[in-house]
Amino acid sequence: EVDVRYNFHTLNHRYKSTDQFFGTMFVTLRQTDDGLRIAAKKIVLKNDYIRQVIDVYHV
Repeated sequence: EVDVRYNFHTLNHRYKSTDQFFGTMFVTLRQTDDGLRIAAKKIVLKNDYIRQVIDVYHV
């Protein structure tokens, strides 16, 4: 198993306004016969204000 941590910053344009989301991802990768697979994933969103409902496609 390999534990990976990385930061992200994404921009989302909607209704003539652009919002940004940022945070940290924690991923555990596991070796299988088919290659590396995601065994666990945790997303920590660090925005202090979110104006809309967000889903996995925003991060």
